[in-house]
Amino acid sequence: MIFYGTNGTHVRTVPLPGVACPFCTASDTLQVSLFCRYAHIYYVPLLPFSKPVVATCTNCSLSWDNKALPPALRGPIRTLKQDTRTPLWTWSGTALLAVGLGWAAVAGARDDRENQAYLAAPRVGDIYTVRANEADNNYSLLKVVGVKGTTVDVVANEYVIDNSHPIDQLNAPAKYSKEPFSLGQFELKIMQNKGQLTDVDRLGE
Repeated sequence: MIFYGTNGTHVRTVPLPGVACPFCTASDTLQVSLFCRYAHIYYVPLLPFSKPVVATCTNCSLSWDNKALPPALRGPIRTLKQDTRTPLWTWSGTALLAVGLGWAAVAGARDDRENQAYLAAPRVGDIYTVRANEADNNYSLLKVVGVKGTTVDVVANEYVIDNSHPIDQLNAPAKYSKEPFSLGQFELKIMQNKGQLTDVDRLGE
């Protein structure tokens, strides 16, 4: 279950000098409380989206919220809202998301470089994650059992699972075929370009 919604926090309460109360006409008796409304997911603040206010006269105790502000108060309160910074912590979810996306991009680029290096210089024991085509969600493994120049001998795993990282579940000797077959680097590159070869693992590195 995903918990999401909105919440609010009090930012500050300040006087509104030089403005008379629209009801009792008393001067310098207005107090304005500013709040911040923000969206959250799993109770982590995601981003702020509004700054509600409540204006209160300390003389007559009358209050006006954001939707019912008298015209005489709207200008000064608009200026006050513009001068009030949104708490930085209300952006914490967005910041975490940006960091996560950045980390994923860096990790993906590093994984791509490793895959290219492993395909260019294969070793016995390398494991290729493969699938039938780019739209297939079922994955299996090919294990390198021999290297001859630009050609590798591989044995196919006899099982498939709907997991794009099947190595932990499928990489057991008994699950591989005993009959090897050969693939050239050009064939492997074509498979990679078509989305059929999705990852290369070199265990121990």
